[in-house]
Amino acid sequence: MFTQQLQSLQGCLANLYQDTNTAVQPEADLLLAALKELEATSKTLEIATEKLSEQTQKLVNVQARLREEYKRYQDLFEFIPNAYLVSDTQGKIQSANHAAAILFNLQQRFLVNKLLVCFIAIEERQAFRCLLSQMHECECDYVQELILHIQPRKCEPFEAAMTVARIRDVKGKLTGLRWMVRDIHHVSQQPLLGLER
Repeated sequence: MFTQQLQSLQGCLANLYQDTNTAVQPEADLLLAALKELEATSKTLEIATEKLSEQTQKLVNVQARLREEYKRYQDLFEFIPNAYLVSDTQGKIQSANHAAAILFNLQQRFLVNKLLVCFIAIEERQAFRCLLSQMHECECDYVQELILHIQPRKCEPFEAAMTVARIRDVKGKLTGLRWMVRDIHHVSQQPLLGLER
């Protein structure tokens, strides 16, 4: 739209140049000077428009690459074989992958905004809350792991290994937690693969 307006302005300037040839000389000189000034401004605007157009195209390309990158990471998150969740600093689930939905026996969309502590066996909730508290107090970013009993919706509890890591913003402020949950009860009951021949 801006480009069209600029082209229209340049067309008007060309018409005014032609009209100055028929005007009285002193007025024509003044008008000619004004038109030259307008033409210079018009060319500057044209160059600026071209640069803006180039920058806009670059931004469009960057956005497309970012969308592709986001999709790739979203796919990685979604198809990790272990349950993976992201929570706020209080343990409120913000996102969960498909494996988490299966593990907790609840659709992904219903996991969001639930407190993770609700899926911990009642007798171990205090230990879980202590872990959340430690995550706030400690400034270091080491990964912590603990073994707890998970209580899926309408299913029997099972023993699970929970790994938690902090999420920090660019200023270092704790903004969330990443959780990976693995059912270790089933793993310990699976027979070991033998290499006998």
